[in-house]
Amino acid sequence: MTETGSGETPPGRQGDDENSTAGNGASDGTKADPRPPAVILGVCSGVIVTVVMKHVYAVAWLSTLVTAAVAIAVIVLLLWLVSRREVKDVLKPVVTKATARAVTAVAWGAAGAAVMALVLVAAVAVYGLRERTRSCGQPLELRVLTTPEALTPLRAAAAEFANDSEDRGCRQYSVTVVPEAGPVPLYDGFRLLWRRSAPADERHAEGEQLFGPQPDIWIPSSTAEYDFIPKGPGQVASPVQAGGGRAAPGRSGLGGSTASGAGDPKFRTRGSVGTSPLVLALFTKAHESVADPIAAPLATRTSDVLNRLKDEDVRLRAIARPVPETSSAALAVTPALYDALPGDDAEDERFAEPAGLVAPDAVSLLCQFRERAAAQDSEPPEDLAVAVPEQVLHDYDMGRPLGDRCGAVDPDAAPYAKWRLHPYYATDLPTLDHPFVQVRWRGQDTEERDAAVTGFRRWLDRHPLTRQGFRDERGTIPPALEGDTRHFYLSRLQRVVGDRVMPTNVALTPAKGVQETLDRIGTARPRVSVSLMLDVSASMGGAAQAREGARLARGTSFLRSLVSQLQSNDRVGLQVSSQTAPPDNAGTFGNVPQDTASPDHKNAIVSRLQAVASGGGDQPLSDAIAAADLGTGRPNLILVTDGQGTRTNPQLASRVRWLSGEFRERHPDLRLTIVLTGPATCRSSPVREIAAALRPADGTGCVALTGASEVEQAAELLSELR
Repeated sequence: MTETGSGETPPGRQGDDENSTAGNGASDGTKADPRPPAVILGVCSGVIVTVVMKHVYAVAWLSTLVTAAVAIAVIVLLLWLVSRREVKDVLKPVVTKATARAVTAVAWGAAGAAVMALVLVAAVAVYGLRERTRSCGQPLELRVLTTPEALTPLRAAAAEFANDSEDRGCRQYSVTVVPEAGPVPLYDGFRLLWRRSAPADERHAEGEQLFGPQPDIWIPSSTAEYDFIPKGPGQVASPVQAGGGRAAPGRSGLGGSTASGAGDPKFRTRGSVGTSPLVLALFTKAHESVADPIAAPLATRTSDVLNRLKDEDVRLRAIARPVPETSSAALAVTPALYDALPGDDAEDERFAEPAGLVAPDAVSLLCQFRERAAAQDSEPPEDLAVAVPEQVLHDYDMGRPLGDRCGAVDPDAAPYAKWRLHPYYATDLPTLDHPFVQVRWRGQDTEERDAAVTGFRRWLDRHPLTRQGFRDERGTIPPALEGDTRHFYLSRLQRVVGDRVMPTNVALTPAKGVQETLDRIGTARPRVSVSLMLDVSASMGGAAQAREGARLARGTSFLRSLVSQLQSNDRVGLQVSSQTAPPDNAGTFGNVPQDTASPDHKNAIVSRLQAVASGGGDQPLSDAIAAADLGTGRPNLILVTDGQGTRTNPQLASRVRWLSGEFRERHPDLRLTIVLTGPATCRSSPVREIAAALRPADGTGCVALTGASEVEQAAELLSELR
């Protein structure tokens, strides 16, 4: 009775007493307890904690802070739910007045700490939510340059790196991977600070066209290719293969000054990203006649592989290899082929570049096979071997996209399985080591860019290109990670073609020096004298037929590609033709007299090709041919035009008779090739009549540009001229 009279409600009777009090108007003077039930407080606090924790789990120290805040809140809640009078009655016998005050102070302090902790957590949650909902800034772009053969694996790795760089829903980096044009154009690109040619004077420097974005990262095929590129003062060749080649004719050479005169750009090698041996490969039917389950998968010499094929009655008519001037891989394999094949280098060179299979790089070559397989109109050749890097052969056999040349296919489909290539190995075939080279340019060498390059290199250490068809730095095929179906491991191709075909380890034979090999190829090849003539009349400003773009743009792109593939002992000159730009006028802008194809001379031609514009009426084709500067040696005239018409070629019949008669007698060795940008074809007049009048015994006299790349078409034409 005493407790009831004091205004306190016994446990279990609180609800009844409150109703009773409300009913009688609280005549005893007590008030209802405003505290909410503990269950409601627990549920609410649980919901709040759950929502908040979603935003703070990403930060380790916040987890500890939240746990402490919840514990403090629980203590304060218990202290608040228990009435102070009950606490006093319980503690009265044992607690002094001073102790009670201390307990009260601690309780209020704990309550304050809990409130501050909750405020801090809420502030962090609001900040995190704001960071997640804010708009993303522009990611820093990394520009990577590599060989056409390595495009597919590097683009796959770069895409993963960009995704992994995501922070709070925003990507930190984007990576653009582009192909290089071969070691010779690359030499001039770095020497001229990534410009196609040196400006005639400083006033025109701003108008010079670039090769493309200056790369932050360069991954060449081999250390030999890296050593070939000119280095600025204070920079040396790679320690792996120092002194790998001598200076190119007319070039500054290793350790020479660059165009800037200040050592720009600067190079820094940062190890290898993966290795890939060069191999000889046969198609399935030919391989089945040669395969030996007890033979060693790694021969000592390439000649041993060729003798093995000969012993099994596989008579090779050729070894298909890309054009060395535009393919570092082809350049690396050429000395081994020369040494393995019988006969002199000139005969071996013809054997390694069969007609109809000329390609600027290995991916273009393999895409030709893939196109034939898709057409199902021919069988794989049994008398042909292919010299390519193992990594790109892996991409071909596994049905992956091949660079920019062709897309993915189903490798198990009947047409493609029949065209599968099976590799053969020899210790004297070089291994491509793909060094990672950081390139620094003045004005772009920022801390942020350096950190991005370092981040990508470290990411490749954790996610190596052995997941993309490469071997490791020791030349070993690593096993595939169990359950990883996203990536492409060499071990999977090894299971397809057999362990006795693909050795687990290969010898790391370095590639020979680039200049040394170029000199050897130049000696083996016959020299060629090329007179280029470009139609620059107003009609060349029209749309091309085979691909988008203007006819003049296609024509100049084709001629630039052809010039870049010429050897230094070749000869080349350029003339333009229209009624307002006569080719035989020395003052006509665009004309470059014929001379030895040195780097400076080729750059002068490329610079003029970039600057020409269409204008004026058509000059009759016969008049343009008659005005051509044919130079010395056996002349080759390449006339690029849209075809014109009979209206602009009056008295065609008499002009054709003059070309086939008097003109031919003056130039009996002339080979004319009319290259058409469209819309005219080789059967159109007057092209048909003029080509027939001067058609050489060993040529067609007319070709039309197709949808294929200009580099590939230029390589094919140049191969025919040689």
